[in-house]
Amino acid sequence: MPGLNASLYLGLSGLQAQQAALNVVGHNIANVNTPGYTRQRADLTAGQSQIEGQVYFGTGVTLSSVQGIRDRFLDLQIYRETAKQTGADERYAAVNAISSALGDTSSTGIAAQIQAFFQGFQDLSTKPEDAALRTSLLGKAQAMITGLQTKYQLLTDQRGNADQSIAAQVGEVNTLTGQIAQLNQRISTETTPGADNDARDQRKTLTDKLAGLVGINVVESSQGEYQITLDTGSAVLVTGSSSFDLVAKRAGSGGYLQVASDMAGNVVDVTSAIRDGSLGAKLDLRDNILVGFQAQLDQIAAGLASAANLTHRNGIAQNGLAGQDFFQNTPGANFNPVTGLPTADGLPNSISAATASLSGAGWTDRYKGMVNLLSVNAALVKDPSLIAAAGAGGAKGDNSNALVMAAFQNDNSAVDMGGIPTGFTSAVAALVTDLGSQAQNYKAQSTAQQNLVSALQAQRDSVSGVNLDEEASSMMTLQRGYQASARFISVINQLTDQLVNQFGK
Repeated sequence: MPGLNASLYLGLSGLQAQQAALNVVGHNIANVNTPGYTRQRADLTAGQSQIEGQVYFGTGVTLSSVQGIRDRFLDLQIYRETAKQTGADERYAAVNAISSALGDTSSTGIAAQIQAFFQGFQDLSTKPEDAALRTSLLGKAQAMITGLQTKYQLLTDQRGNADQSIAAQVGEVNTLTGQIAQLNQRISTETTPGADNDARDQRKTLTDKLAGLVGINVVESSQGEYQITLDTGSAVLVTGSSSFDLVAKRAGSGGYLQVASDMAGNVVDVTSAIRDGSLGAKLDLRDNILVGFQAQLDQIAAGLASAANLTHRNGIAQNGLAGQDFFQNTPGANFNPVTGLPTADGLPNSISAATASLSGAGWTDRYKGMVNLLSVNAALVKDPSLIAAAGAGGAKGDNSNALVMAAFQNDNSAVDMGGIPTGFTSAVAALVTDLGSQAQNYKAQSTAQQNLVSALQAQRDSVSGVNLDEEASSMMTLQRGYQASARFISVINQLTDQLVNQFGK
């Protein structure tokens, strides 16, 4: 049967195991405030038994492993929901920032300036020969155009701001995926599977940051390596120890940045496939959300140009001649003689035909850039008497055409809103409502996602976080175990001393 020397080894193994476990507890306590740290646990295992005759004797205890206490499913959920949260945050911040400017109800707001323009015709109808009223009408028309173009430029600037940040965020994505690939390499070569807990914590923290930039899918291989793709599956970002960069390239001279994935020479455009995370939100804002608001402004401008030009042509100026276009293309060219709109944009030959022909998403480009094409006819500005306030007869004091122009303010079919005829007041109200509705929708999404991510993180912390009370309890238990092992060794030492000193005489 085992002797006193073997018993000393039993005590020694207990001392060593308890001390190693205490080191793990100390490591946990030291990292109680370290972001991304996962609580570690010392797994103690009884030593392999030895047989003496028919009896099995234990050989003590060993520290078999140090395991990180983590829930992989929770990690994957947090990656997915974090991307949605940051995307909603980014969209809300951008839309909310412009909602007050475009929804302005003061005298400089879109609705007030359009109303002032038509009121100018109403005022002119009271004194159609009055030069001051004619000049005032032209000023109101120019103020309306300036107001529309200012709002349009605000949206263009916001699109430019989003575009400028894309290259930087693509660089951040590449830096993170490169670091994750390096940690994959480190984890795959660990001597004991699952032993390099700190490397896994670093990788988890980096992946959390990556999920804040783009939506991702993460799969952990049997070797512990992360395989990461875009959440749409359109590109691989990390596989094993290799990472594949995203590339931001400008589409043509002066165009916006497009994002492509370079997978070992296989370049794939993934601009539209990046939907979540702050990068996905910026692409969506630049290419869809802000463009939609610009399209509504273009539709309003197209309605103004068509209504004013077609009606103004039917009137008679003070010189007895037929009216000209009230609005011109910015370079000074007249608009289409049938539609009152630019001739180079492929429009049908009438507003009703344009309305009937619209379908699907194509309507957003129907009047693209119309706001910036508008300018008051230079000839009218030079000679306000050319404003055609009179009707077909052209008699002095005739105000019939001015009244027709003023009445367009209440025309419920003057604006083509994506195939739905509507009035100017309703079109502006729809724009303001759309802004407010989208802002509230993104705010609700952001709040909901924040709550969900917070709940998931709290759940992960309850599993993986360091609890000082639990660590204190473990420390006391291990301390008692260490003291007991030391006491056991002391007893064996006394027995050995007694054996040597008494029986050795």
